[in-house]
Amino acid sequence: MLFPKLANNPNKDPNIGFVEKFAYGMGDFASQMLYTPTGSILIYYYTEVVNVNIAIVASIMLASRFLDGFSDLCVGYLIENTKSPYGKARAWLIRMLIPFFIAMVALFSVPPGMSDLLKYVYIFVSYNFAITVVYTAINLPYGSMTTTMTQDSYQRSIIVIYRMLLATAGNTLTMIVTLPMVEFFGGDQMAWTTTFIILAVIACVCFFFTFVCCHERCASPAPEKNDLKTTLRVIKGLFHNKFWLMLTLAMVTIFSADVVFGTANTYYCRYFLDNPNHVGTFAAIMNSFKIGSMIILLPIMLRRYGKRNALVLASAIIFVALLARFIDPENATVAFVAAAFFGFGQGFTYACLFAMLPDCVEYGEYIDHERHEGLVYAGASFGMKLAAGLGAVLASITMQVGGYVNNAPEQTPEAMNAILLACTAVPAVLYILGILSVLGYKLDKLYPDIIRELQNRKSEAAKNSGDPIPAVGDAK
Repeated sequence: MLFPKLANNPNKDPNIGFVEKFAYGMGDFASQMLYTPTGSILIYYYTEVVNVNIAIVASIMLASRFLDGFSDLCVGYLIENTKSPYGKARAWLIRMLIPFFIAMVALFSVPPGMSDLLKYVYIFVSYNFAITVVYTAINLPYGSMTTTMTQDSYQRSIIVIYRMLLATAGNTLTMIVTLPMVEFFGGDQMAWTTTFIILAVIACVCFFFTFVCCHERCASPAPEKNDLKTTLRVIKGLFHNKFWLMLTLAMVTIFSADVVFGTANTYYCRYFLDNPNHVGTFAAIMNSFKIGSMIILLPIMLRRYGKRNALVLASAIIFVALLARFIDPENATVAFVAAAFFGFGQGFTYACLFAMLPDCVEYGEYIDHERHEGLVYAGASFGMKLAAGLGAVLASITMQVGGYVNNAPEQTPEAMNAILLACTAVPAVLYILGILSVLGYKLDKLYPDIIRELQNRKSEAAKNSGDPIPAVGDAK
């Protein structure tokens, strides 16, 4: 072992302290420095800087999402079979630091002077290396750590709130500083590369902090034998987990909506508000209200009404906020007020979705008598990344059909309408589909009984084997 002092400590205090919660959240702060640009800035970079066709780029992204399905399952399998003194999922944070840095820089370093064909080849390779391979191999294990750090449902929810708060901070920082940094470094393609070298260094330092401070307390051991047949059986079993299916569908629709909005909003800022740097202002407003709702209201809502109900309420608020731009699309004040309500709702949606996912791991163990953190997260991760590709395609096709022209001083009225639809009506419809996806989700009510049953099973197994009875966090 290269760093024995950094080995995982499964006997660490089960009451997770502030430093560990903060450190866990810093992992998503780091992730956002890659994920946020791919959802909100990357297509803008490709069309306005690299000067390639928006529809072709979006199609590349969508096709790549299906490769993601394979990579998610592969990484889920690797997590299930990891035997490392650094932990089952935790070990991947340190393993992927250098590839993460390379991927971030390569994504925004399309060499100038290439033919369009070579540009598309470079985009396909660099995008898939960054998202399909590297992002999957670091973010999927990172996400699954919520199931291995504690089994206390409420404590998990608080950890996820820290995660969402710091993800919001990472999103805000990235959106605010990226375009001004590019402008500061000269505004050319090299300026984009320099900007992302700096952001990549910051991200890697944050991931290392997460690795050092966070520990797995309740990870299931890697199986002695896990062949392809067993893995396929486990994957098939995922589709018996009805709450996981509902949640994955909700993630696809809600994350697609956010990507559609984020992609189109950069163009909205340029062509409706005449200032592309307003994208940073929107991020600051939305994320300020997002943080406020997570800190002030979300813990109360989770205790009183449950994660599903909080998610439905937030999605309804966002639906109204999205349609508010129709009042006066060229009025920045109206757009900023709507963004505040959008951010308020997002404070609930992201935290609730990620807090619901580890509960689905327990439900899967309850019905199948086997625990598979890696593959449960792999399936949901594929849904999220499919949403990233689908959202980019929906936004791009809507704008392409409307007649959008790369880097035009002015767009036609039809193209302007298409940009407006892409950042209002299209994501609004997807949020309604997200609400419908979770109407049958009842795991919030069932969870305490499920945890008690799992504890009883472990107690019986310990008695039969003569081992000490394992401790499990209280279900709350």
